[in-house]
Amino acid sequence: MNIMRPIRSIATALLIASLAVTGCGRSQPDETAPPADQPPAVTAAPAPKAPAPVPTTPTRQPVVLVDGRHPVFLKAVDPAGRSITFDLIQLYFGEEARREELKDHDTQYPAPNDVYLRNVNPRLRTLPVRAGATITVLDADYAATDAPVSLATLAAVLPRQGSMPFWITVRHDQVVKISEQYIP
Repeated sequence: MNIMRPIRSIATALLIASLAVTGCGRSQPDETAPPADQPPAVTAAPAPKAPAPVPTTPTRQPVVLVDGRHPVFLKAVDPAGRSITFDLIQLYFGEEARREELKDHDTQYPAPNDVYLRNVNPRLRTLPVRAGATITVLDADYAATDAPVSLATLAAVLPRQGSMPFWITVRHDQVVKISEQYIP
């Protein structure tokens, strides 16, 4: 235990010496200190820098309808603006029509005329119609015609067509073909 006493004495002496060297109390007035009648100056931490803006790419509008052929009900045709507004539907024929109708209705009767139409979403969509798009409609007797018509003609005959569905073909967010489908 006698060995501990010199170590403790040395440690105490070192502590006192370090306090004296660092200047626990100042003997001379500090010229940078504020006068006693003023509060000490507070230095604020530097304001954080705003992060550099991240370059953004232009956002693409969501796709209204994927490329391909789709059954729709036309709701409006705008020849001046070269666009159509439509309700996307599901259209089935033959055995597939019977199978799909049974999914929706517990019935023993097959789909009339082997055609079944399902409209699960009333959302209307609008797409531009490409210049030169092929447009065909049924004639007054609901017979198919192969003679293309203009968008203005489609707008004029749309009210008489009533509830006949159309097939539209979409490529790169534009309608490139519109054809009316006869439903007996």
